[in-house]
Amino acid sequence: MTGDGRGRVLLVDDEPALLEIMAEVLQEAGFTVETAKDGLQALARIEANEPEVVVADVEMGVMSGYELCRRVRASGRDSIPFLFCSGLGSPDSRVEGLQAGADDYLVKPVTSEELILKLARQVDRVRKLRVAGSGARPGMVNAATLAAIEARLDVQGSAVVRLGRFEVRSILGRGSMGTVFKAWDTKLERWVAIKTVRAGAGMAEFWDGDVVRALVSEAAMVARFNHPHVVSVYDVQDATDAAYIVMEFVDGVSLEDLVHRVRLPPALAVPLLRALASALAAAHAVHVLHRDVKPGNVLLGRDGGIKLTDFGIASFVSAQMRRTLFGTPGYMPPETLRGKGFDPSGDLFALGAVAYRCLTGRSAFGGRTTSDVLMNTLRGRITPLREVAPDVPEELAAIVSGLLEPDPKKRLGDAAQLGRELARVSAGKGWRWTLPDLSKTAEPGAESPASDAPHAQLVDTIDSGEVLKS
Repeated sequence: MTGDGRGRVLLVDDEPALLEIMAEVLQEAGFTVETAKDGLQALARIEANEPEVVVADVEMGVMSGYELCRRVRASGRDSIPFLFCSGLGSPDSRVEGLQAGADDYLVKPVTSEELILKLARQVDRVRKLRVAGSGARPGMVNAATLAAIEARLDVQGSAVVRLGRFEVRSILGRGSMGTVFKAWDTKLERWVAIKTVRAGAGMAEFWDGDVVRALVSEAAMVARFNHPHVVSVYDVQDATDAAYIVMEFVDGVSLEDLVHRVRLPPALAVPLLRALASALAAAHAVHVLHRDVKPGNVLLGRDGGIKLTDFGIASFVSAQMRRTLFGTPGYMPPETLRGKGFDPSGDLFALGAVAYRCLTGRSAFGGRTTSDVLMNTLRGRITPLREVAPDVPEELAAIVSGLLEPDPKKRLGDAAQLGRELARVSAGKGWRWTLPDLSKTAEPGAESPASDAPHAQLVDTIDSGEVLKS
């Protein structure tokens, strides 16, 4: 695409005749046009020479327009206006397009005048922003910047702090690696969650410059992974000692918060576990492991949504730390604690620990210290589920026991098969997921949040079957 003219446009459509007609119309109007027949070709065009605006169909064989848009946004190209021009005109289709990161959604058939006007305005906006920003280089995010934002919100309780195009409003939570903020996306006008990861969060001695780049790669991978029970990743920004991931905001609570308040009956636990098994099955099908499945990484929306978050966080941290593991005690499988790696059955072991926690209100592998928890995991010390929760059907107890099998060769290790089994149980009994009343208090005898609110942490590799350090 040479020469700017009225704007450099990339058209993406898998119908050659329509693509040719649209290109001719725009060229006659003074635009410089390049075309792509599918999403993969479009990504190559964008990489070679960024257009000033992209117009794409939704239904394409190789890659949908939604997926193309998500990939463009995940690559950090937020400044490129992205418009859909599709025959799908339902409200759901339009909403999905805007959620994917599009700036506008046109429904075919669209008049030449409307298309030209929309593109001209988008190009004009981009050029004005480019001129306005040419005089100053924006500050790069770093650990000090993120720490300062957190400190200001701590002092003021609520404030509006600018981070790129996002207005950070409040702190949603804190973990061992950083902080999660609630923020307003001023461009796409939606709430998002921003998860920060910084080397200064008690882990600087273990990190080098590659760890943040690994996080960026991991986030880009998850951004391409679309599933109704997985939190969507919208964007990622990084520097030498810090990064932040912009994710879908789930209005609700974590499963960790919920099980501190109330023990889940089988009628709720089974549909919940089915959704998580479905997410893991889809991830495992494309060779993606979670590595830190736990109640704190399950988000429950007030709209009934069930979302698994933080894919791969434990993976990239462990990869940067020699002879160390990063995970959550009580949910890490024994073979991983012994230094024998992690495979899909490890995610299923963790899901079994989540199931036990939901159904009983207790951790599967308890203990007063981290070392106690690790040793109980290694030795398979667990109170039979029905002794703690007699209302759990034997069939369901057997499934949980199969997930918590210490020997990975004997463990239930197929997430898709597990999902089908749980779906059968749910359908047979008419069980459906609904978020319990959050005003309920914790049941008598339930563990307090202080005694069982595990966070991922560093754990030394275990070679001899003994915990060397926790």
